[in-house]
Amino acid sequence: MPRSPDRGWKVIAYLFGKLTQKAPTHLVVDVGGVGYLVHIPLSSYERIGEVGGPVRVLTYLHIREDGAELFGFATEEERELFRTLISVSGVGPRLAQAVLSAMSPEEFRRAVVRNELHKLTSVPGIGRKTAQRLVLELREKFGPEEPVPLEEVPTEAVEVGRGPSEEAFLALLSLGMRDAEARTALARARRRLGEEAPIEELIREALRG
Repeated sequence: MPRSPDRGWKVIAYLFGKLTQKAPTHLVVDVGGVGYLVHIPLSSYERIGEVGGPVRVLTYLHIREDGAELFGFATEEERELFRTLISVSGVGPRLAQAVLSAMSPEEFRRAVVRNELHKLTSVPGIGRKTAQRLVLELREKFGPEEPVPLEEVPTEAVEVGRGPSEEAFLALLSLGMRDAEARTALARARRRLGEEAPIEELIREALRG
């Protein structure tokens, strides 16, 4: 079943009430005598008001089979990036929260567009493959400002066939894979999917390892 990250946003758009507890990772907001526990990133913590005062928090309700969690944000930009992140395969709300705690939305977009895997993997919980998947799935959506030059990889050195296989190989190199690592991953993907598999499927399969 396809993921639907928009549903939680539409259920509870925001909370307005009294801030009764504030910590770097969560808040408690009293709305009409009911205390709502809201998980927040550090970026929002710095912008939220003081305990005892009124507060308005943008929210996203994440529903799981075993329960539900409410995530809060100080700005629409933070919430929008959160929703974008959890739409990526393998990225859950806690990891999205960690991303927003480690860098601003603009810093994250820049890291994705520039293929700065070292910055993405500096976020707790993001390994190399997850970082590569984030770049693969979000780079085009963010709009590449500074595309990684593929001319750094000599075309004559690529001996992996023509068509989708060659394009997939170059894409894997641009995502940060070493030559030998890319060849091995691509060969494995071609065995699983067949020689005529589309480039998008080859890349995704190669990144899965």
